[in-house]
Amino acid sequence: MSQTATYAQSYLASFQSYQQEYFQRLETLVNIDSGTGQIEGVNRIMDTLQQWLAEHDFSVSLHESAGYGNNLLARRKGKGQRRILIMGHVDTVYPAGAVQDQPFAMRDGVAIGPGVLDMKSGVMLGIYAVRALIEAGFDQYGELVLLFNNDEEVGSPGSIPLIREIAHEIDYALVLEPAGKQTSLTHSRKGTDKYVLEVRGISAHSGVEPYKGRSAVIELAHKILAIQNLHSIFPSVTFNITKLDSTEPLNVIPDMARCSISVRSFSRHGLDAASAALQKIASTSNVPDTITTLTRNPGRHPYEPTAAVQRLVELARLEGEALGIELKAEPKGGVSDANILMDAGVPTLDTLGPVGGGMHNLDREHMQVSSFAVRGPLLAGLIQRLCLHE
Repeated sequence: MSQTATYAQSYLASFQSYQQEYFQRLETLVNIDSGTGQIEGVNRIMDTLQQWLAEHDFSVSLHESAGYGNNLLARRKGKGQRRILIMGHVDTVYPAGAVQDQPFAMRDGVAIGPGVLDMKSGVMLGIYAVRALIEAGFDQYGELVLLFNNDEEVGSPGSIPLIREIAHEIDYALVLEPAGKQTSLTHSRKGTDKYVLEVRGISAHSGVEPYKGRSAVIELAHKILAIQNLHSIFPSVTFNITKLDSTEPLNVIPDMARCSISVRSFSRHGLDAASAALQKIASTSNVPDTITTLTRNPGRHPYEPTAAVQRLVELARLEGEALGIELKAEPKGGVSDANILMDAGVPTLDTLGPVGGGMHNLDREHMQVSSFAVRGPLLAGLIQRLCLHE
């Protein structure tokens, strides 16, 4: 095929033939509780995936991370040069027992169940995309690498070392987070910082001598309002204040109050500017004799739309055109493992999974059944294009 040839169309028939088995296997995964930290369920899923990948001559290894269970790494060597990573996660946000409350089901063109969209259907889509390539006899890749982790929903704390290790061995990464519509791709995501803001005041009896006290709660309230006002100064940065607590006795002026703050920005500059503004708020006081400390806990760095990422978008758009869809890459406020891969220097394209909605809501989460037959060929075609033409 020529430079302008597209490949996705050649996989349409394969994905039509896979559909029944795909949803049967998806049901198996969805009907296993695998909320982050539910080790038994996570490991059952990884064992099942290991069996399915072995059917296609992948070398599979399991890598334990304490408190979360196993991560799965699968490799298959080819005859080409490009090393492609396909990545997803098997953990969900749901508590134990979610499967009993809402087991897998298909009706009215959608599949439902805990984690069906975010992102067990994406994990399965990745497996079927590489299966389609293998069964078509395509082997012009250096290596296909599949990495499925177990703790993405809480920031991938246990799997980050493994992700970064693999990042040094690959050329491109494709992340299987779900799409909100058939035309969606993601070329950038906000990065995150987490803060704890703690105020120390002076306690006193609230009835007998309140004037001797210095309320940490009142000082924190002033600071919360000042932080909320930062949205007008940094319109592209979000400041979300959560988890308030203080000393509790009703007859005592509180001498401690704290809150947590989640800050998100599409750029590192935005995160650093936000940090400087928060430090300034922490360094001043409205209530005399109160002392404030601010602790910054860096999270995932922003995933920014570099030239290499934009090139991946264009390659995906070529494959989308062959399927009659006009793909559009957009920024997302939420983070994913794409943030980690980009920070490690790997050109990464995100939101290549199936289409649906209602994520993180057990009553609403769903996958559009019809999206499998489109997003699957798109992914397979993109992998082939990356190997032959990039």
